[in-house]
Amino acid sequence: MLKQLDRYILKELMGPFFLGIFILLFILVMQQILKLMELVIDKGVDPASVGGLFLQLLPSFFLVTFPMAIMMATVTTFNRLSADNEIIALHAAGINAMRLIRPVFLFALLVGLLTLWMGTMAGSSKEAFKSMAVKLLLKRASAGLEAGRFNGIFSNMMVYVDSVSSQSELTGIFIFDQRKAEAPTVIVAKTGFLLSDEETETISLYLEDGSLHQNVRENDRYQKMDFTRYDLKIDFSEMVHREKGVHAPGYAEIKARIAKAEVPDIEALRLLSDYYRRFLFSLAAFLFCIMGVPLGIISGRITRVGGFVAGILVILIYYMLMTLGDYLVGSRLAPPMLAAALPLLVLFPLCLYLLKKVANNVSPTLFGIASKRP
Repeated sequence: MLKQLDRYILKELMGPFFLGIFILLFILVMQQILKLMELVIDKGVDPASVGGLFLQLLPSFFLVTFPMAIMMATVTTFNRLSADNEIIALHAAGINAMRLIRPVFLFALLVGLLTLWMGTMAGSSKEAFKSMAVKLLLKRASAGLEAGRFNGIFSNMMVYVDSVSSQSELTGIFIFDQRKAEAPTVIVAKTGFLLSDEETETISLYLEDGSLHQNVRENDRYQKMDFTRYDLKIDFSEMVHREKGVHAPGYAEIKARIAKAEVPDIEALRLLSDYYRRFLFSLAAFLFCIMGVPLGIISGRITRVGGFVAGILVILIYYMLMTLGDYLVGSRLAPPMLAAALPLLVLFPLCLYLLKKVANNVSPTLFGIASKRP
């Protein structure tokens, strides 16, 4: 009977889990799909290249959706079991509510390992995405420029254009060039033309009727130059050739970068925090799955939608704490490891509290409504 019970619970978990993944993926990718379709329709990029970009985004999407989907699946399943009095029937048959965690534990372990795998893939996929995007730019330079907004498609350079045609003709150009940190440059031009060269792996900006403003920080000197024609070249050869050995910056690389920095390298500290977080997502998936059991049982005594609301609330708290962690790292108020683990450190005691209440056969107050098992 107990093995039958395990199979029954696992079967109940599967449906909401895959449905949750589908819904969450749809929400996350819809905005990206619209942007990618714009590349095909407005920019003339071939669909195969756009499809390759989309595939590189999927591991990052799965990394986010797995923890959320498993939380909603567990809460929904045990909310229904509790609302339909199946938990009471099992208790009357001598099966404690904590016994039901065994199949959930197995399910949580499998999803946690799958999330860990996605975490290892996400970093490399991100680098591969950048490399593919650069190659796409070299094929059609105007693909990365969107009129009416600041575009950061070039490293250490922001580009704003009033309009861009499918023939790469630009009007109303503003460029902030920080490639030379000691002499940041602002370039303004009325018109211009964008041209890419796949052989030399460079993109050239041919600007007309404008001015160049430069501030040399070493001697605090300001320079201005008006021009009729100005050529700006950007070399992408290094980024293109990285695709042969695409990999995310490793732990040793990031730590070495932090150690070499004369002043705190905020970007490197955030990279280290992201590195930890990619692996901690697997623990988040495990924690969410286990936490969903008491949340579902408790909320099932009150309302069928209570578990869903409670699950959403926990997920929101997790991602708010994750955002807080990013702020703490950026402000140098917390080390990267502590910032990455902050959501788990806060939610783990809550999980233990809920499990203890269910094990003691008493439900805590939820949404201001006290509830006890009969």
